[in-house]
Amino acid sequence: MAGDQIPQPPAGGGAGQGWVAISYLIAGIAVWGFIGWLVDRWFDLGGVPIGIGAVVGAAGASTW
Repeated sequence: MAGDQIPQPPAGGGAGQGWVAISYLIAGIAVWGFIGWLVDRWFDLGGVPIGIGAVVGAAGASTW
């Protein structure tokens, strides 16, 4: 019977979730680091906004 079948885990296990987490982390750092770079270029602040943007991107990505 169709109702008696045991559900099978998806192929690859939790590897897909790991790749999604890594992708969010890298994208967050890249996007917010780029925004920090733009702010740095605009106001000439000596690279500080790039570091702040990267940290904010990593922190924001870890909350998802």
